[in-house]
Amino acid sequence: MGFCLWKNNKVSRFILLFCLLFYVGGQSNCYATPKAISELGMVDNLFFYDHPGIMEVSPPTTKNNHQEFCAGDLPTLASVQINEANIIWYDKASNGTPLAPNSPIENNATYYAAQLIGNEESTQRLAVFISLISPSTPTTKNTVQVFSSTDNATVAELEVEETYIVWYDAPQAGNLLDLDTPLQNGKSYYAAQVTSICESTTRLMVKVEVNEPSDIKVSKTVNNKHPMIGEKVVLTITVENDGISNFNNIVVTEHLDRGYKYVNAKTLNGSYDPSNQVWTLNSLPAKATAVLNLEVETTADGSYSSISALKASMPQDNNSQNNSAEITLEPSCIKIYNEFTPNDDGDNDYFRIDCIETFPESDLQVFNRYGALVYQKKAYQNEWRGLANVNGVGKGEILPTGTYFYILKTDALSENKTGWLFLRKE
Repeated sequence: MGFCLWKNNKVSRFILLFCLLFYVGGQSNCYATPKAISELGMVDNLFFYDHPGIMEVSPPTTKNNHQEFCAGDLPTLASVQINEANIIWYDKASNGTPLAPNSPIENNATYYAAQLIGNEESTQRLAVFISLISPSTPTTKNTVQVFSSTDNATVAELEVEETYIVWYDAPQAGNLLDLDTPLQNGKSYYAAQVTSICESTTRLMVKVEVNEPSDIKVSKTVNNKHPMIGEKVVLTITVENDGISNFNNIVVTEHLDRGYKYVNAKTLNGSYDPSNQVWTLNSLPAKATAVLNLEVETTADGSYSSISALKASMPQDNNSQNNSAEITLEPSCIKIYNEFTPNDDGDNDYFRIDCIETFPESDLQVFNRYGALVYQKKAYQNEWRGLANVNGVGKGEILPTGTYFYILKTDALSENKTGWLFLRKE
């Protein structure tokens, strides 16, 4: 007799009759395979076997044989959509090694599912192809980004090349940051690119530096504001970091009017290029000062303004009110000729000072090589012919040939003019 394993209801009576008919026709056994173990009132397939007690299990089914996942979600075999409940996964269509449900799935890989009913497993397996979506890591021009504390910068101001970005506080997992999260000094932030619903598995790290307010001050002095034409002076340019954070890549430009002739430049900080009149400093620490001494000569033609100005720095100096300094010299037209021959030949008989008539308050003093005063004249007007006019050194007599030293004082000049002169009688 044939066997029909089923529940005693209307459907089972129909199946039993169906089985008996086949038995009469010579089929030895008849089995009905249910759709699921928990639903024994429904018949899904009928199979006929020569050996009683063996039940054929159908392979599982799915809504999609090609399934996509975000690589960043770390999906496993348990994430794959299968319609049936009891599933065994394999790495091959037949035979192969069973895989645990928590096994990570790989990109562009095929996995095979068998259905298990009781102790029976489907001989046919369902193939499912897996794709893992992993957007590329974001990029940036600066992995260290600098802000000023006065900017009150937020995560939204971090610079990256891509458009759709989310930020975290850790390279993996971590907390998702709102765009209005304030940036903190010394902290690193991690960017993931988003395409569709997936994020890049590798995040871009950006380190943030938040500098306290700093200010670069530029000042300028000169050792002689009223030089004579042809006289050398030293312009001293000072750059001061009046803050508590460092400045880098500082560029200071120098403008010299036509009345100046460049002579030399000296500095212990950075370098000065006379060809383009630019002073560069690699860095200037907080509260530090850099000095450039610029030696120039005043010429007869042109104006005498000199301007030093901050052109660039990192970070940018937000206070531009003290980023430049200017000095304008007022050269004297005085020119002192340091040799004369008082021999009454009508040629170069007097000690001559050009432009002395414009200084009626002048005071000229002449000393011999022993330091004794031999001549003195207030409001000098180029009338000295080499005669002593001081008691004790032959007053009224012609001085001997030799080298003498002079001091010229005027109220208009910031400093006394001093030098030597040679008196020749022959």
